[in-house]
Amino acid sequence: MAPTIIILDDESSVAFNVAHSVAALGWSPLVSPLSEMDVSRLATLAPTHLVFVTGQAPAVSQQVIDGIVAAWLGRAALLGFGQGGLALGAALGLTVPPERPIGPGLVEVCHDGCLAFGNLRYRFRAWVPRLPRLGQESLPTSLEVTATTPSGALLGFRHRTQPCEGVLFHPESSGTPDGLQWLANVFGVRA
Repeated sequence: MAPTIIILDDESSVAFNVAHSVAALGWSPLVSPLSEMDVSRLATLAPTHLVFVTGQAPAVSQQVIDGIVAAWLGRAALLGFGQGGLALGAALGLTVPPERPIGPGLVEVCHDGCLAFGNLRYRFRAWVPRLPRLGQESLPTSLEVTATTPSGALLGFRHRTQPCEGVLFHPESSGTPDGLQWLANVFGVRA
């Protein structure tokens, strides 16, 4: 059975770039504004993957994201990219300070080599939006670090027991050459 991938956004252009990248892997994602989505509508769509892509974090629609994450954690794979990664993290208890001293621009990503990062070079370039400087101490105990900058700033996390992964970079960006492979790993196909 093909996965049902739903990309939820706050009407940022990033969602359509993510949709094109996922489509390049052979899937047909559905893009929906968060303002038009709720837990009961999601139940009728039976998603296998929910992808959060927002223009800022905490997102304008953070309460909607919080409700979706609470209802779907453990029922579908939850993913967040860029600011959507921060919004997903915030819904799971990540402390997000208001200052944004990192980016926008290219950063070097160092990762744990597991799951989504399994076949990627240990260090690769990625495009990031303006981000707060976060570290291990920003994460609740349910989340673990998967990627950082060389200096230790948080760039990725995953839930310890549920299929849930957030990255603070943009895998769909042309500034992230290994991004399509990362997406292929996440959706279980090889690019």
